Amino acid sequence: MHTPHVLSGGRYPVLRSLAIIYVIGAALAVLSTVLGVIYALFAMRLTWTDRGILAIGALTAGFFLVLTMLAIAEVLKLFIDIEHNTRMSAAAARSMPATSSASTTIVTADGDGAARVNRFDALDEETAEAALLRGH
Repeated sequence: MHTPHVLSGGRYPVLRSLAIIYVIGAALAVLSTVLGVIYALFAMRLTWTDRGILAIGALTAGFFLVLTMLAIAEVLKLFIDIEHNTRMSAAAARSMPATSSASTTIVTADGDGAARVNRFDALDEETAEAALLRGH
């Protein structure tokens, strides 16, 4: 997939929408965590020790909440990507020749250099860094 997940349409629009909602929810959780820490430190009528403990507790809870919400969003995107990659692999397998020896055989040439023919040469491989830069 070479388009970001924010675009509508395509397959499974509800899962994409849920992933976007989880990301927005994580951003709201960051905001509410910051407000909760500020409230715990400056608006409560407790001793400074108690305020600090409550602020650390709110910060810790907010961190795990944001981390969990972002993880759920990424798992939803992962399922969509797995489905897409499976569909593309099946389409590529249907368009390949019927002989299975070409997909598993390694051929080396003497003299001019080695030539490799296997199924990994036909894959359009994407690194994790490239996916992050494109917004996946």
